[in-house]
Amino acid sequence: MEATAHKVRMLSARDLADILGSRSMAYRLFNTQGFPVIRLGKRVLVREDSLDTWLRENEGQRVAFTPAR
Repeated sequence: MEATAHKVRMLSARDLADILGSRSMAYRLFNTQGFPVIRLGKRVLVREDSLDTWLRENEGQRVAFTPAR
């Protein structure tokens, strides 16, 4: 039985800025407590599917930019 490769799309702050239309908003989200980031050395990324889930869960709500610790 052969395993099926599943590609995970990772988004950088630049990718997120393109989606949101705001570079500063992307960086604020990446540094917000509860936002699903992955830190790899100096790189900070978010999985595309995690972003979709986070957006659905926070739709219609005001997001408080609480700095991550």
